[in-house]
Amino acid sequence: MAKVLEQASSAWFFGTYVIFLTAAGLSLLQANLLNVVFMSVSTLFDPFTGNLADKIGQKRVYLFGLFFWGTGMLVYGLNHTFAMFAVAEGTSAIGHALISEALESWLRNHTSEKVTRLAQAKAQTWAKIATIPAALFGAFIGSKYGLSWPWILAGLSSFVALMLIWFLSHHIPERPKRWQVTSVPGVWSLIKIMIKNRILRRIVILYAIIAACVMPFNMFWQIVLRDAGGKSEWMGSVWIGIALLTALGAKLSARIINGFRSLWIPVVFIGLPLIGAAFIPNLWLILGLFFTHEIGRGMWPLVVFNYSNRHIKSGVRSTINSIRSAAGTIGGVIGLLISGLLTEIISPRQVWTISALVLLLVALWVRRQRS
Repeated sequence: MAKVLEQASSAWFFGTYVIFLTAAGLSLLQANLLNVVFMSVSTLFDPFTGNLADKIGQKRVYLFGLFFWGTGMLVYGLNHTFAMFAVAEGTSAIGHALISEALESWLRNHTSEKVTRLAQAKAQTWAKIATIPAALFGAFIGSKYGLSWPWILAGLSSFVALMLIWFLSHHIPERPKRWQVTSVPGVWSLIKIMIKNRILRRIVILYAIIAACVMPFNMFWQIVLRDAGGKSEWMGSVWIGIALLTALGAKLSARIINGFRSLWIPVVFIGLPLIGAAFIPNLWLILGLFFTHEIGRGMWPLVVFNYSNRHIKSGVRSTINSIRSAAGTIGGVIGLLISGLLTEIISPRQVWTISALVLLLVALWVRRQRS
């Protein structure tokens, strides 16, 4: 229920994000730079908020995250300049860092890997489906009353979600009763441990690479569809396909339970559909392939979480997961900068093809590894 409320409350602007930025006079490179702000701030805070969650409790940190996230959405909706958009991204990034991996780590600490895997798959499936009405209404309201309104509604909804989640979970303890509270190592100590651990080191590197490669898909889909003949009036409805196919991927992730080599499956699903995006002339074919790649996007975070958490102790779970998440945001920053610069010389669809090719090479490398 918490994931449903969290994601549905944020979905109001999903269908209009880049359109809103370009309508405010920003270029695609500037839009990417705003995401660089988000990723950079999130990277700086993520490991330390994870460490804080291990010390004071994941649930408490998660609720603080919803507050900062909602505040960032309101700052976005009430302003129209690049500088204030950057402030909004920074505020939202703090919220993202607090939210990141907290609820998942809390669940894993209370239950087994099997229960966590099934619960996460079910939660993400319904959460993605729940984003559909908010994204549709957000696009409609934005086109009718102004593109700032989806952001304002997202902020207000996040505050409502915060109150509801607190009410639904206040009786559940922060830590299992069987736990004996011990001191939690610092972030830098755990980073050193992760670097020395072959399994966690590979996961962190892979997570960063995949995050870099998917950034062009995140940022340019509205532009690609528009340039291929898509209309802004129905752009919000594209989120229906995104949400449903991501939900399908989340559901299928529960069946992927093998070792490191199994990670090639979601990576192939992400990259293969878009390998020839630059050469496809038909809008509906582009849209269908884009939808298909969302299956892998839905699988990827859950498969990685469940594999990597086999090798993480409960007392430091949030910190380790947050360090992995921070590696993803570092990769995201690199992907945003490179893809943004590439749009100055080639088309967004050509950037898609390059990213998809890199993903397939990564999948081949993973497939050849020992578990």
